[in-house]
Amino acid sequence: MAVMCAIANVLGFLAIPIGVTSIHLMQLPIILTGLSLGPWSGALVGFVGAVVMAYELTPPNPYILLGNTILGFFSGGFYLQLRNMRGRPITPQVISVMGAYVVQSSYVYVTDVYLMAMPPPMVQVILLKLLLEDLASVLLCHFVLFRVNIAEILR
Repeated sequence: MAVMCAIANVLGFLAIPIGVTSIHLMQLPIILTGLSLGPWSGALVGFVGAVVMAYELTPPNPYILLGNTILGFFSGGFYLQLRNMRGRPITPQVISVMGAYVVQSSYVYVTDVYLMAMPPPMVQVILLKLLLEDLASVLLCHFVLFRVNIAEILR
């Protein structure tokens, strides 16, 4: 899990430019850990792995730490309940991460608007980017989970 925390922090420095904005894939190790090792491991990687992202911003936003903890915990928790679902294996993964996004986005909106005093339209753009980043991350995680026994490697 220490490696996943480190990877998340390194990915926090990297941004992929897309038009006038950019996306980060720091959620990738958080979601991957949650899906493969469960909610508590995902939560730990979410908390520790978000340190760079939280404090490289101006002004720093320490609420990102708990927001990514929520993402890791609920991705893993929902997936524990849904992983035996019939159909394509990617379906429970996407549903789990989107469920985690719903919980996380409520937290992000409240903390960013009311505690960080950001304008609501700016927070809505952040939430849209977060949705795209989470979707990209879960799709990448799907390929890793079914090509590599990540749970065994991480233990």
